[in-house]
Amino acid sequence: MKSVLALTLVFLSLKSFAHENYNTDINPLLFVQNKALSNYVVFEKSNYFLTIKSNGIPSHAVGNFPNSGNPNHITAQKHILRVPKYPQWTGSTISSTHFGVAVNGVLFVPRTAGCWGTVTHRPTTNFHLRPSQRPRSSQSEFSSKRECEWREEAIIGNKSRLGLDDNFAHVQRNGMYHYHGVPTGLIRQLENESDKDLIMIGYAADGYEIQVSKDSKYQSSYQLKSGKRLMGPRGRFDGSYTEDFEYISGSGDLDECNGLLTDDKQYSYILTHEFPFVPRCWRGEPDESFLRLR
Repeated sequence: MKSVLALTLVFLSLKSFAHENYNTDINPLLFVQNKALSNYVVFEKSNYFLTIKSNGIPSHAVGNFPNSGNPNHITAQKHILRVPKYPQWTGSTISSTHFGVAVNGVLFVPRTAGCWGTVTHRPTTNFHLRPSQRPRSSQSEFSSKRECEWREEAIIGNKSRLGLDDNFAHVQRNGMYHYHGVPTGLIRQLENESDKDLIMIGYAADGYEIQVSKDSKYQSSYQLKSGKRLMGPRGRFDGSYTEDFEYISGSGDLDECNGLLTDDKQYSYILTHEFPFVPRCWRGEPDESFLRLR
């Protein structure tokens, strides 16, 4: 018999904010009122699993969508996700797409849909430009559902693109709002609930907790490569693409999946303000409910 773990969260209205220009630093916020969207999330506990049912609408202020960098409207989803209560360490890494879910029912999605090149396609124009500099019309020529050679990043250095809002989130074509980085609005809601540095903000698909350090104590072990790209999109390694980075064990505090054993000797994933932002792999076995997501 399942029991309801958490209170259904309902917010009657959401104020919204957005960058005025998606390719610049944080600009003065543009406030709009959106009364149509309300957060809904329920956690149900069984013997071996935690089930999260949500509509994917966040419990905090969001960006103004659509905007100049993202043409999509936020719409309610029907998420039914499941994570194991007792994560199983695999001893290896599994590449992630829909990495996990926040306590407010919004998904963490580390990768973008934009890419340079596939096995059979190459861009013919504007290949030398950073993703943020290319005309939007050119990107569709080499975007593909296939595994691409050079995956575009939504956050480059201290700048966000692709219409990300102040929560480092934006909207997919199907209307799903999702996080690509540290969800600042959610953290503001949770940071005063404990004096501890680490804030538990969600669950990865394999059941391990997702946490954020209030004081940014933990550093990623991914480093920006030096020099220029000899293949693919020309230019220096500047963080425009996932492949601009390499994992160097011991160069930071976190492992390849941006995780570590916390003070209570439990493994947790840590979101960081530098690459990879949201982990790109799992250490445990992910639940099928996340693998089915598109």
